[in-house]
Amino acid sequence: MIRRRGRQASSREGTTVRFGRVWRTATAVVAAAAMTLTMAACANNGDDEGFSGGGGDDKGAKEVTLGFIAWDENIAVTELWKQLLEAKGYKVNTKQLEAAPLFSGVASGSLDVFMDAWLPGTHADYWKQYGEKVNDIGVWYEPADLGLAVPSYVKVDSLAELKDHADEFDGKITGIEPSAGMMKILKDEVVPQYGMDGKLRVTQSSTPAMLASLDKAYQAKKPIVVTMWRPHWAFSKYDIKYLDDPKKAWGEPDKIHTITSKDFSKNNAEAEGWMKNFKLTPDQLQELENKIQEEGVKNKDVAVKAWIEDNKKLTDSWLTAK
Repeated sequence: MIRRRGRQASSREGTTVRFGRVWRTATAVVAAAAMTLTMAACANNGDDEGFSGGGGDDKGAKEVTLGFIAWDENIAVTELWKQLLEAKGYKVNTKQLEAAPLFSGVASGSLDVFMDAWLPGTHADYWKQYGEKVNDIGVWYEPADLGLAVPSYVKVDSLAELKDHADEFDGKITGIEPSAGMMKILKDEVVPQYGMDGKLRVTQSSTPAMLASLDKAYQAKKPIVVTMWRPHWAFSKYDIKYLDDPKKAWGEPDKIHTITSKDFSKNNAEAEGWMKNFKLTPDQLQELENKIQEEGVKNKDVAVKAWIEDNKKLTDSWLTAK
């Protein structure tokens, strides 16, 4: 619940400007390096509860490690491909990490696949560092855009109006993980371009915490402004709206790519071929995410299995080599 083409010009210490956004690449590189060093030690803790790989008795089965970030579309498609690959005889492990170690992990080969690379914009800093060390096997979803959202009952329609209504939102914008690309865009571009400095503070939390805050405020009919992106099931569960962005501070929509390690491409050509066939429309992804929400995230395996059964013709089309 990643997420833009553009010019580059040196500006601040260790930064680049893209589409008018300042990316703190130095910070991203340090974070990526630090997280990479701890991946081996933290691998077991990084697994999402109930989202583990195949059993240890699959002797002779090819083993695949799927890395994912705790964004709803990535949770959904990782579980989807876990089940599809296991049905084909693969042993599948999954690791939940943040963006920096996901990119560095695929680049180093400690992860095989990451299916939520938002390019060319949201993950541009990571792509600059690791793009030549991974394989981009294609786009499976578009368009993917970012924004600030409010419930429809809030009488604010544009980012340009937000600063004048800061008190209604307790002077804060409810954000997500600080490592998320959209948080950098929000702080470096959206806030200054719309004069929110000193009037609205951006709070860092997690995607689940942001969604819990949205749900609590929505049920109480209280104003709240949150970071949001599409695709996301929240747009179907709640009557919420993006705030208009007349200055285009968020930039153009991204596309969601699958990236694989160099070794995976060499050793698992058939599986990579299936993933190259993978495409979802907005309606298909929305249906998949909604099923998971209905069952509950801890029962996502049940939800995804049901979705596969309902969409057998579609999933079979991916598993046909081209």
